[in-house]
Amino acid sequence: MLGAQLGLNDSSEPLPGRHAGEITRDYVGAFFDLHLRGIAQPLLNGPSAANPEVTPHNGS
Repeated sequence: MLGAQLGLNDSSEPLPGRHAGEITRDYVGAFFDLHLRGIAQPLLNGPSAANPEVTPHNGS
């Protein structure tokens, strides 16, 4: 993610740093909203069309 901010792009990376940061921010925010605020988060219920790179696991 830092490389992208510096203008360094690595085409061998499977996911651009900026997009990886956005995905991380979305899922971490959804996790805390669900567990600390009790607000339902559909993003955590399963696959998301907005983030097909993410494979959800239920921890079992």
